[in-house]
Amino acid sequence: MKFLVVLIALTTAMMSGATSLGQGLSPQTAVAADSKIETTYDSVKDRTTVRLAPVKLSGEKDKYRSLHMSPSFSFPGRQPAPPAIIDFELQTVVKARLLDSDLYVVFIVDGDKIHLSSNRWAIARPVPGRRWIGERLVFRMPYDLFVRLTKAKKVDIKFAAVVFEVSKPQLETLRKLKAEMQ
Repeated sequence: MKFLVVLIALTTAMMSGATSLGQGLSPQTAVAADSKIETTYDSVKDRTTVRLAPVKLSGEKDKYRSLHMSPSFSFPGRQPAPPAIIDFELQTVVKARLLDSDLYVVFIVDGDKIHLSSNRWAIARPVPGRRWIGERLVFRMPYDLFVRLTKAKKVDIKFAAVVFEVSKPQLETLRKLKAEMQ
């Protein structure tokens, strides 16, 4: 079931980007225009969850087919409050088998290298008809680091030797998410 949800989210994000690109927007502008923040309230748990719908960080690069981010946070009740931890999710589609060295992910914020622990799940065949592999990585990012990331001039995410730049419009989507915390 989780696989289906992730596949639908990835497909929707890719199709939204393709639609916007067809309207004459640049890839970075399309990201900012299509960003969507989803808020859900669980009355049983009395907890609100806020999630940025998957935002495409990159298309094909090296052995990666795509990279998306979808950070989220939750708080008790309905009144927004800054959380202690952000679940910073990255979703990859990989065209080749990953080596152990590829599993090392570093956030580079204004030149400072930051390593966070993560939970990972493989997604078998995220693209029908292809033998590609998907992976979902969720990093437990302290709130202070997330704030620093939203204020940064330059942010990169490095998977072993492959570096993905987080563009200015993509950073703007993270700033919009941060605004939901207050």
